[in-house]
Amino acid sequence: MDFATSLKFAHVLAAVLWVGGGFATIVAGIVLSGRSTAQTQLAIVQAVVLLAPRLFIPASILTLATGVTLLFVAGWGWQPFTTFGLAGVLFTATFGALVLGPSCERALKLADTHGAEAAIPSLRRVQRLAMMDYAIQFAIVFLMVVKPGWQDFAIFSGLAAVVALAALAAFRPMPRLA
Repeated sequence: MDFATSLKFAHVLAAVLWVGGGFATIVAGIVLSGRSTAQTQLAIVQAVVLLAPRLFIPASILTLATGVTLLFVAGWGWQPFTTFGLAGVLFTATFGALVLGPSCERALKLADTHGAEAAIPSLRRVQRLAMMDYAIQFAIVFLMVVKPGWQDFAIFSGLAAVVALAALAAFRPMPRLA
C-alpha cells in the first residue's frame, strides 16, 4: 500500500469517526427528546461535551490535515470537491468549536443552576444548530464521493439548496411551549 492510499484511509476513517459520532448523538437526542426526562436528555449533551475534546476535535483536525495533504500527495489540486470540501470542513470545525460546544456547556450550566427542565429550550436550539451543521457535513461527504467538476452547476445548486434549507430550519423562531 502506497503513502497516498494510507493517507486516504486515515482521512476517511477520521471523517467517519467525526461525522458518524456526531450523527449518532443527534439521532440519540431526537429519539430521546419526546420519550425521556429532561435529565436523560441532558445526558446526551454531557456525553457530547466529554467526547468533543477526545473524539470530535481530534477527528476533525485529522480529517483536515489528511485532506490537505492529499491535495498535494494524490495530485487532486484545487478541484471543486477539494475547494468546497475544505471550506466546509473549516466552517463546521469552527462552528462546532465556537458555537455548538459553548452552547452545550451553557445548557449544562443552566441545568445546574435552574434545573434540567429549564435547559430544554437551550437543548432544542443546540439540536437544531447541530442538524444544520450536519447538513453541511453530509454535503462534504457527497462532494468527496461524487467529485463533481466546475461545470456541474446543478449538483452545486442542489447542495446549496439543501444547506440553505437546513440553515433556515435551524434559525427559524422556536415555537413557544404552552
